[in-house]
Order: sequence, then C-alpha cells, then structure tokens
Amino acid sequence: MKRKNQPLSFQQVGMCEVGRIKHHLKHHLWDPKSTILFVGYQAQGTLGRRIVEGEKKVKIFGEEIAVNARIEYIEGYSGHADQEWLLNFIYSFITKPKHIFLVHGESEGQAILKDKIVETVNIPVTIPEYGQCYTLDEELSMEQAVEPVTQVTIEKSDVLDKIKTLKEELEDMEVIVKEEYLGEQADDNSISRLKLRLKEIEEQIVRIVEKN
Repeated sequence: MKRKNQPLSFQQVGMCEVGRIKHHLKHHLWDPKSTILFVGYQAQGTLGRRIVEGEKKVKIFGEEIAVNARIEYIEGYSGHADQEWLLNFIYSFITKPKHIFLVHGESEGQAILKDKIVETVNIPVTIPEYGQCYTLDEELSMEQAVEPVTQVTIEKSDVLDKIKTLKEELEDMEVIVKEEYLGEQADDNSISRLKLRLKEIEEQIVRIVEKN
C-alpha cells in the first residue's frame, strides 16, 4: 500500500512505553509518509493511548516529537477478553464463584461489567480501590481492611514511578549510544543533544534525592 511516488513505512506497536518501539516512533512519527499501525488495546496513560487519541506532539527520550504520521488502529486483535467473553467464562462454571473481584480495566467498563454480572448471575462483585486489602478464609467470606491512603503514600509511589521511568530511559539511551551514536553516522549535534539529556536526567535524580 503506497501513496503515489511516496514510500509508506508500517510499524506494529504495543503500548509504546519501553523497548525498541520507542526508537521506531522517534524516527517515524514526525514523517507524514509513515503509517503507525496500532494493533490491540492501548491502556490509559500510555504513550500509545495518547497517540491513538490524537495528540499532536509527544515526548520520547525527553525530546518533543511532532505526530505527522498517519495513525491507524485495529482494535479487534486485542488479547483482552471483552464483556461478552468474560460473562461466558462466568456462565461456564458448574459451581459458580461466591464472589468476584474486578481488578483490571478502565473504571467505566468495570462498573458496567459489575452490573451485568450481578444482574445475570447474581454473584456479588467488588471493584477494589487503591490501598484496600481483602482476606478470604476457608469459607470464602471476606474481611475488609482498608489501609489509609495518605498524601505521603501517594508521594512515595510517585517517586518510585519516576525512578522506574528514569531507569528505563537510561537503558534505552544505552541502546541508542551503542547502536547509533557510536557509529559513523553520529554527528556533533546528536552527541550534544545526548549530553544535554543526560544532564537533565542527572538533575532530576538530584531533585528526587534532595526532596526525600
């Protein structure tokens, strides 16, 4: 499939958070001759989701990239079961479960599925919130213990998330250095941008340490 006199580059992608796909996106998203093909579900908050929803600029490795490529999305290939198949799974039990926990999916979809389960098979359903703990005894009765979610808890979680993101970015940058910047095609501008980004990451790490 090509436009007249123009090569068309296709890339199949996941949720675009880590790995080689970020390099492919960096090199193709800006190019109006490229098509980025998303196959399957893109989770909320991920780079893939933001691109599918139409953001015109995204940050990859700290660099702002314009989204000029053609974006296509095939939802039918998602590996996640939809509402109908999940209900069929519940129907298939000879001895029905006494209680169901919904721990995956977006909040609106969870609420709809919960109502469907309660309505069709009359099984109680719980959608746990952040910080909630449940103990199931031998009779499968539940005792709920809710750990208070304080601002400190949230801030600690944010710090861990930021450290994880920085670690992943450093790993990706190591790949870039080995495969691109150490090659003959590396130029002074590319190396200068890399040094600048490394300095930014160092400053972020120092701020995280000083804050905590």
